[in-house]
Amino acid sequence: MTFSFDRSHRLHRVLLTLAIAFGGCAEEGAPPSPIETELPPEADHGDHGADEVALSGATLRETWAPDGAFLRSEVIESPATRVGLLMELEEGAPMPAMEARGITMGGEPGPWLPLEITWEEAGQLVARVDLGMDADGGQLRMTETAGIRSLVWAAVIPEESEPAPETPTIEGGSVGSTQAALRSDLAAVGVVSRSEWGARSTSCSSNPDKYRMAIHHTVTPADSDPAVRVRGIQNFHIDTRGWCDIGYHFLVSLDGRMWEGRPLGQLGTHVGGQNTGNVGISYIGCFQNSGCNGWAPSTPPDAMLDAGATLVREISRIYGIAINSTNVKGHRDHSGATTSCPGDNLHALLPDIRSRAGTPSGPVWSAEYVDQSFPLARDPFVIPPGEEVAGYIELRNTGTDAWEPGETFLGTTEPRDGDSPLVASDWIDANRPATVSGTVAPGATGRFEFSVRGPTTAGEYSQFFNLVQEGVAWFSAPGDDQLQVRVTVEMDAPEEPDMGPPTAGDAGVPPTGDGGTTAGDMAVGSDLGDRTTGTLEGKGCGCRVTGTRESPAGAWLALGLLAVLVRRRLH
Repeated sequence: MTFSFDRSHRLHRVLLTLAIAFGGCAEEGAPPSPIETELPPEADHGDHGADEVALSGATLRETWAPDGAFLRSEVIESPATRVGLLMELEEGAPMPAMEARGITMGGEPGPWLPLEITWEEAGQLVARVDLGMDADGGQLRMTETAGIRSLVWAAVIPEESEPAPETPTIEGGSVGSTQAALRSDLAAVGVVSRSEWGARSTSCSSNPDKYRMAIHHTVTPADSDPAVRVRGIQNFHIDTRGWCDIGYHFLVSLDGRMWEGRPLGQLGTHVGGQNTGNVGISYIGCFQNSGCNGWAPSTPPDAMLDAGATLVREISRIYGIAINSTNVKGHRDHSGATTSCPGDNLHALLPDIRSRAGTPSGPVWSAEYVDQSFPLARDPFVIPPGEEVAGYIELRNTGTDAWEPGETFLGTTEPRDGDSPLVASDWIDANRPATVSGTVAPGATGRFEFSVRGPTTAGEYSQFFNLVQEGVAWFSAPGDDQLQVRVTVEMDAPEEPDMGPPTAGDAGVPPTGDGGTTAGDMAVGSDLGDRTTGTLEGKGCGCRVTGTRESPAGAWLALGLLAVLVRRRLH
């Protein structure tokens, strides 16, 4: 028994290993890449790619081969160490016996192994088995197939999903946690929160800045209880694929309800190689005329279209994303995608969804500089090493949403989230000096109170700030390079030795002179200090300085010339 495996699968595994091995080698001077869990472009799983199959119970019974008491599937030709499934049974149907095995490129099968059920509810279940081998394909077999209504199964190498590091808040919780409440504006338009549908608690990589949206379909039946359906998809993504959570940020059910998926501020897993900054919205169902196993409807109804448009409009408003075919498009329209997702019939309706979504009213997260107690960057601000100086920065809320303590933070920038050299004992973290002191409605002014500490080494230290709605987005204004605190650290200068009164040979300064030059004539000492020249940037902020500090070397040269003239006069 042999199988015609594509050798590119094994080559892909080698290349993926090499990519991981050399992932730390970046071009010198290039900006750091965000930490994320991207899928390689060829491993495009969002519409049941090469490693996943979806079929109805009727199709299963017609196409699978008899194998004793079992029916046996075709081989999924994909590198695999695990086989897993999401299955729905008819009401009252017996539980099938489920077994899977790996197959090598040469067609050598591994042993049949029973699948373990990891989740079961209302006739739906998720099951999986680790194959105990590096296989080039996977195969599944079952008994009692008469009661199977639908099946999605996959042969995969599960991802090693590490929990994202948590950032402490002033209350001691975690910023961006999956247990955080759904945004009030999304709850107001009817989005069903994770806590309401009973999501598993997970933690994924942060990706708060969004600039595009991808539309999908789940390629599952659209009927039955959508809450159970969403829980099943989440468990399948976590338990079979090894993802940190459900892949999509939102789902839309047949009745027009909207469901919160992966938290909005986290990196999704829904478009291979194109997840960064991308909000995944998936319509529950299968929306094309062929390949959908007879699952109705094949075209999403108006209730689904209106719900999807509402999500597009709200996400556009939150992040300031223009609603057009570049920023809001189907899974298949992304570079490198090899999929028909979101199905021909839904894809044809994307212009209608964009039209229904309309245009956002303005930026949600925006601020304007008002005042600060710290000296402006153009003015001297000298701190001894290790000493802390308290102060504040005040900003006006020019966005559409209120700011809240523990949600709206002053964050370090240039680079974003970098540890600051000025971190003091009252900072929330090395990249979060403060949260807003109270609720700040749109149009009102909020204060961010914090201290800065002088580093232990002499020098000049600049720190830039911007506001961030934790786990959601950085503010579009005032920008990353406009709020600045600049500190100079000076060590105590050693005392000059007492040389006593001047001797006769010392150069003195005569009160007058015949043709001589006095200190007044040279205008020496009129401006000998350390001066700053430059211009202020920003909209009335007065907080960023460009330019250089002038050296006092010129003044010392003038004093030297004066001393020579005086000595010449005395002799």
